[in-house]
Amino acid sequence: MLHQINFKKYGLWSMLCALFLFTACRYSKEPKTFENKDISIQFPSYLFEADDVYPAKNSILQAKNEYRDVYFILVDHGPKPGAQGFELMCDSIFNQLKRNLKEPNIEAKDTLFTTVNQFKVKEYQLSGILSSEKQDHRFQFVIDVFEAPNGHIYQTAGWLLRTKRDLWLKDLQTAAYSLQSKSTK
Repeated sequence: MLHQINFKKYGLWSMLCALFLFTACRYSKEPKTFENKDISIQFPSYLFEADDVYPAKNSILQAKNEYRDVYFILVDHGPKPGAQGFELMCDSIFNQLKRNLKEPNIEAKDTLFTTVNQFKVKEYQLSGILSSEKQDHRFQFVIDVFEAPNGHIYQTAGWLLRTKRDLWLKDLQTAAYSLQSKSTK
């Protein structure tokens, strides 16, 4: 009889814990919105804002989900530096990333296009190994450099374990493409 009581007690406890974990791990299908006085962007609800993703003073949004190994940032590079400034920024950002990776591999040919929000965009997809003290991981990066209609340069970067790209890479691209200038809304 004592075993039946303990089983019922622990069975109920296990069911409550499972229900809690199930509801705690669910995310809204609606994206979160970040905005400041100049721009707005939507990013997946499973990412949480943080301040330790990218250590640069010009990053205006940093979001991550360490459980899923997915990261996303938005960086404000300021006004375009001269007539060829957009191309110079693109080359600088891409080359800097390549230098910081072991075994860099271009995953997709870079593309140049205009978003529905009238931003000129150059996108790169690159994978490479990032090392920590304990292990190496191959991450895939999707880097978008944007030129706003007023010549302002922004950058988004999303990265995730390369083995998980089929799960969340499109989410990172959708977030990047949602960048919108408040002056064109």
